[in-house]
Amino acid sequence: MPPRCTALRRLLVVTSFMAGDWWAGIEMRHLVALDAVAREGSFRRAATRLGYVQSAISHQIAALEGLIGKRLIDRSRGTRPLALTPAGEILLAHADALIARVRAAQADLAALDGEGVSALRVGATPDLLARLVPSLLRAYGAPVTLKESPASRLLLAALIRGELDLALAEAPLPKGPLDAVPLCADSFVAVLQAGAPLADRRRPVACEELARLPLIAHAPTREHVEEQLRVHGVQPRFVLEAGTGAAVQGLVAAGLGAALLPRLATDERRQETVVLELEPGLIASRTVAVVWSRMEPPRADASTFVEAARAACDRVGSHETLLAS
Repeated sequence: MPPRCTALRRLLVVTSFMAGDWWAGIEMRHLVALDAVAREGSFRRAATRLGYVQSAISHQIAALEGLIGKRLIDRSRGTRPLALTPAGEILLAHADALIARVRAAQADLAALDGEGVSALRVGATPDLLARLVPSLLRAYGAPVTLKESPASRLLLAALIRGELDLALAEAPLPKGPLDAVPLCADSFVAVLQAGAPLADRRRPVACEELARLPLIAHAPTREHVEEQLRVHGVQPRFVLEAGTGAAVQGLVAAGLGAALLPRLATDERRQETVVLELEPGLIASRTVAVVWSRMEPPRADASTFVEAARAACDRVGSHETLLAS
């Protein structure tokens, strides 16, 4: 290469480094602090989570903002929890991937040192933990660390951050580095207080009958139920809402309304309530899936877990055909 070209190439490399060399100052502790503040909504709780003093977290965030030249935390929210700025949201999305890769490296190094393979980390919502997971664990037989979360979106975020190996969640998935294997189609049923007029008739509940009932909403599936009923011209009349199928069913048992629940969130053995089918096509089933992050190499025991989950879905009685992978 001619000397002039070589010199020009060196100049371009140096210039490029000088234009972006502030990135070299970013440390993992800065990104971990940003992640903690975003999740906890305050510097104090983030410090407690990480085992630091509050001033240390504030210093890490200030240093990160100084390096990037942008505000990452909106500090003008009064007594409300802290929130990320648009720049903070963008950086955190990339930071999550970096933190996940470092955690994966930590696990690989632990295995190299002879510490063995750690228990599979699995997340699920309370309804699936109560009905599906016990049967699943009996079929799987290997150690599992369970994490409960009230919403599927929180489980998916934990997957992306590398805090979970697998999650039992609802499909379809939002956009992101996630893959899934569907397990079963979980149909919706009507839950009524034992002795109610409709309960005694023991036949599928019709659309026009739902329109007349006060309903207790199941928070995780409320949006789906409302959308489906409106397609059939029904404006649901919700009088109460609860976060789990067990809580919803308890309110139904007390005579406070009827409910529309996924079958896997329903305990059909409760004597105070009656579970009835819905008219065909009234509310589309939800798909329960095993989900993982593409940013993590799949664990060797993941396929065994999926098969155990399929067997568990079959045993608890989704009353639907298991979906093909």
